[in-house]
Amino acid sequence: MKDSNLNFEDNITFQIDYTANFNKSFRRRFSAAFIDSDLTPDEFSIIYFVSLEPNISQTALAKYLFRGKAHIGKILKEMEQKKLIKRTVSKHSAAAKIVLLPKAKQIYEKGLKVTENLRKRYENEFSEEEIKQFLHFLKRYREMLGSLIEVDLK
Repeated sequence: MKDSNLNFEDNITFQIDYTANFNKSFRRRFSAAFIDSDLTPDEFSIIYFVSLEPNISQTALAKYLFRGKAHIGKILKEMEQKKLIKRTVSKHSAAAKIVLLPKAKQIYEKGLKVTENLRKRYENEFSEEEIKQFLHFLKRYREMLGSLIEVDLK
């Protein structure tokens, strides 16, 4: 009798975890090879989010990156030291505004070009309907797990 716990090819939980870990490793290598070898994937994500939403909060970044707020603060401090961003505090808000410096803007533009090629690649591999279904199934999977135990997305 075949032990179903050892059949990783058919185990959805294993395949999702494996894909998530593969994706993290891929992002590190891809970023180092094609965007900037001194930039972490989290730093690029922060540059990306700030580019799209200039008033994004540290709390929102923590939620989107699945990190603690203090951890995001540490990353932001390192990004300031690398001269990628500066944080400013206004008289009207206690929250610091994250401002991208020219180096970060250049990285963002380069990253957009590189990731556009990646997007084209997966759009050639998968139909629009397959992509929609895939996203739908991932959301349903998260909702199903979330119905069992509440997961804090920070």
